[in-house]
Amino acid sequence: MAAALVFEPMVAADLPQVMELERLSFPVQPWTPGLFLHELKLDFSRLELARSGDAARRLIGYACWWLVGEEIHILNLAVHPDVRRSGAGRALVQRVLDDAAAQGATSVSLEVRHDNAAGAALYRALGFTQIGLRKHYYGHGVNALIMERKLPAVRTACS
Repeated sequence: MAAALVFEPMVAADLPQVMELERLSFPVQPWTPGLFLHELKLDFSRLELARSGDAARRLIGYACWWLVGEEIHILNLAVHPDVRRSGAGRALVQRVLDDAAAQGATSVSLEVRHDNAAGAALYRALGFTQIGLRKHYYGHGVNALIMERKLPAVRTACS
């Protein structure tokens, strides 16, 4: 599946499809349409879609991340339930890591629900380690694991 993905920046016209996937992925506390539209206006925010590579161009997933200084922070990542465990999530995270490398970032961080074993396992497989815990981050009793992946320092001709 992941080999057949096409990545593209989100635009406002994509919002209805993105909201459908957001609600499927996060039924208790989905982002609002306004949050997505706000991210589209920020210079340091990236919001990319993963679509099927066929004529249907079906929305498979998306990722939203910030580039602040030399750090990347993943704010939101979702994959359609019908195609989870197909490599699409790995491809989206790799897309973020590739952008991080291209921008000279030194680390990528994120929060993942403490009970999201599949998500945490994916991040660990991609080199992320748990560096902390945010209590009640997703609501009372629902903690977040803070995970980070350090990236190799980019050496320039002057360093």
